[in-house]
Amino acid sequence: MTASKIISVSPVRPTPADTVLLASAQATALAMRDLYQAAVGAGAGGEHVACLVSLAAHHDAYAQTISSLIGRAAPQARDGEIFSANEGDFGSDTMAAALAAHALENSLVAAHTKLIGMLEGTEGAALIASMVIIEARHVVALAAIAGKSPIDDTDLFLVTPEAAQADAQTTTTVA
Repeated sequence: MTASKIISVSPVRPTPADTVLLASAQATALAMRDLYQAAVGAGAGGEHVACLVSLAAHHDAYAQTISSLIGRAAPQARDGEIFSANEGDFGSDTMAAALAAHALENSLVAAHTKLIGMLEGTEGAALIASMVIIEARHVVALAAIAGKSPIDDTDLFLVTPEAAQADAQTTTTVA
């Protein structure tokens, strides 16, 4: 099947199944926004406080855009599990908050990339794809905020947690 044929048979608007997936993505975006706001509220950021505020605003914008796409099906509430599981890492320590955010953003890049392939409607897929691009940039910015170097800390810039875990599962030790 050619790409033009796939596009021509794909719905433009989100399907009911897409709406469920996009609602979950909105709840995640709101959790991320709230985590960044919690870190700033706790005093994290220092000279990078404007960056953390901007990252929170990006996730708020994602949530608003998803809401405009799925309408009343949007939960308009953060994912409480994500927030609760990570809130302790988003305190006043800028480096710790940046590294925690780095790991979460990296996971979002992987999860949202997978989500693109699960969505049937092209509008939802295009929206999530646009988010992935920015989330990937967040990963790099957060590593820099944490004081990490793309030369000395290469894995932090190039390896996702999922890839590291997969590598660990396939690597065997020779005695």
